[in-house]
Amino acid sequence: MLLIVLQKACVCVFCLCVLCLDIYALGNAAVNEPPNPFSFPKDGSYYLKQYAPMLRSYVEQVKKQSLEQDYPYYDRRPVIEYSVYRTYTDSQKLQWRGGIVLIGAYMAEFIKYSHLGGVGIGARLTPNDESFYLSFDGRYLSDLESFGLGQEIFAYCVLPRFDKCIMLGIGEEW
Repeated sequence: MLLIVLQKACVCVFCLCVLCLDIYALGNAAVNEPPNPFSFPKDGSYYLKQYAPMLRSYVEQVKKQSLEQDYPYYDRRPVIEYSVYRTYTDSQKLQWRGGIVLIGAYMAEFIKYSHLGGVGIGARLTPNDESFYLSFDGRYLSDLESFGLGQEIFAYCVLPRFDKCIMLGIGEEW
């Protein structure tokens, strides 16, 4: 009988030691190893919070270059910042057909969704500015819904219709 009690006690002590070692290993793994990227949230809000400062800086740099007419390129297309583009005359805007506009703005109007046309939103450069409209592919619907009105967004859009927009800073691989 004493032998059975001792065996059970040893098993319990062994289990307790293994449990302690597992907890210790988990704690050290969290400190010494990078986090598992598949454990991160999958919506764009998580990534946008991290990338927004860098994207704001990028928008300012492109704005500066746009004012100097020293345009950067994306996929062999010139890129212009939106606030500079909207100051252009109609004939100047016509020259930008097929070019790309970089937008840093705030979502101002509710999302309109269509299976045929994708997702359309109203955006503003500042809260008191008038709205302009952007058209995104339908795959952005869940991210845009998670942002909500007032969220700062960044996008590349094809000119002159501000369609075929791609969202920047939401964790997509390009």
